[in-house]
Amino acid sequence: MIGNFVFALAIVIIGLLVGKGLRVLLDKGTISSPEKMHRILKGSTMSALLVVNPLIIFGAFWYVQLDDLRLIVIPILGAIAIALGGGLSLYAAKWLKLGRKQQGSMFASGTFTNLGSFGNLFCFVFLGEASLVFVALFRLFEDLIYYAVGFPVAQSYGENQGLKEKSLLKKLATNPFIIITLIAIVIGGSLNLSPWERPAFYADLNSVLVPIFTILLVVPTGFNLQVGKVKGYLKESFVVAAIKYGIVPVAVTILALMFGLREVYDGIAFKTIIILSAMPPGFTSLVPPQLFNLDKDLANSSWFITTVLLIFVLPVLYLMTLYL
Repeated sequence: MIGNFVFALAIVIIGLLVGKGLRVLLDKGTISSPEKMHRILKGSTMSALLVVNPLIIFGAFWYVQLDDLRLIVIPILGAIAIALGGGLSLYAAKWLKLGRKQQGSMFASGTFTNLGSFGNLFCFVFLGEASLVFVALFRLFEDLIYYAVGFPVAQSYGENQGLKEKSLLKKLATNPFIIITLIAIVIGGSLNLSPWERPAFYADLNSVLVPIFTILLVVPTGFNLQVGKVKGYLKESFVVAAIKYGIVPVAVTILALMFGLREVYDGIAFKTIIILSAMPPGFTSLVPPQLFNLDKDLANSSWFITTVLLIFVLPVLYLMTLYL
C-alpha cells in the first residue's frame, strides 16, 4: 500500500518537473518556438479533459452500482466544500485588511480547487476504481459554481479587461467540458442499468488512463508555474492552506458522517469525500487574477505553498483511508 502513496506523489512531482523543465528550455532558447510549445500544452490539457477524463468517467459509471439514495448528497457536499473554501478565504482576506485586489485573489485561491488532476489521481490510487464515480458526483456542480459565483465575485474585486459577458445558461450550455462529462455520465449510467456487463479489460484501462490524465494536466501546470515572489505572501498563503487543509475538510467530513455516507459502498464514498475536500487550489485559481487584474503574485504564492504542503497532507489522507 505504501507503494500506492509513493506512486501518486511521484506522478505529480514528475509532471511538475517536466513542465518546469520545458519552461527552462524555452527560456534558454533550446526550444525555438514558443507558439508551438503553447499549442502542444493546450492540446495536452484539451486531450485530458475532452478525451481521457470522459473515458474514465464512462467506465466508472458503467461499473459501480448506484442504488443508495444517500449518494445524492455527494454533489451537495462538493458544492459546500467549494463555497466554504471561497467564502472563508474572502473573510480571512478582509480580516487581514488586504486590498481589494488581494481579497479577490484569496477568494480565487479558496474557491477554485484541484479536484481533477490531483483529486482524481489520489482517490484512484488510494481507494481504487470505484472511487472515480464518487469523484464525478462530488464535482457535479463544480463548473456551475465557478461560472455562477467564482468568476463574477472575483471580477467584482478587480478590473474587467475586455472579457465579453455571456449569460450563465449560455456559458454552461456551450462549455464542451461540461457537455462531454455529462454525456459520459449519462451513457455510463445507462449501461450500468442495462444487462450488458462492462468488458473486463476496462479496469486495466482505467489504471492507465488515470495517471495519463494527471500527467497531461500537471505538465502544463509546471510549465506555467511562477514562484518568484512567494516570500512576500507567506502569511496569506498559509491562511489559505489552513482553510483548504483544515476547516473545509473537517466541516465536510462532519456533514458526510451526519448523512450516513460512511456506510455507503464499504466506506469508499466517505473516504473519497475526505480526500476531495482536502485538495489545494487548482491551476484555475490563477485565471481570475490574470483576467481581472487581481494580485497575481498572491495567487501564485498561494498555489505554490499549498501544493508543496500537499506533501505533508497526503500521508495523513493516506492513513485516514486505511484506518477510517
